[in-house]
Amino acid sequence: METSLPSLIVCCVLLVLTALGVVLAKKPVYSAVSLLVNSLTLATLYVLLSAQFVAVSQLIIYSGAIVVLFLFVVLLLPHGGQESPAGRGRALAAVLGAGALGTTLAVMLTRSPVPASGNPPADTVKAIGDSLFGPLLVPFELTALPILLAIVGAVTLWRRQEKEAR
Repeated sequence: METSLPSLIVCCVLLVLTALGVVLAKKPVYSAVSLLVNSLTLATLYVLLSAQFVAVSQLIIYSGAIVVLFLFVVLLLPHGGQESPAGRGRALAAVLGAGALGTTLAVMLTRSPVPASGNPPADTVKAIGDSLFGPLLVPFELTALPILLAIVGAVTLWRRQEKEAR
């Protein structure tokens, strides 16, 4: 599939805007919705780059499971999980962290070799499937445990604050 530069630019601009929405949103629900739009846009970008397997994985794992889980947990928190205002130290740490991440990304992109264009071989998808449902099946399934613990922790915090309010 031949992609045009304008469609790639639109996806990239939308990715940056939704990422800013995740970080700058005042309410966690809005942040989670921005994360969902970001995830869907990233899947679209993968389709434009002819990486259909990665796009479907992005949709199923991130858009379909993790972001919905975030929304569920945030909505369980009292007052929608609203935080106290951020201080100067937190904003400075965010700016420094973003700068360090951006610099690292720029250095890695300039030093890495440019991959050959074209579709990946079909063996790649089979190799991923074989490893996920072969030797990596148990670690893959064990990732559900931290997600379950996060839900239990959010409900526990919600119940504790609900009892203190009475």
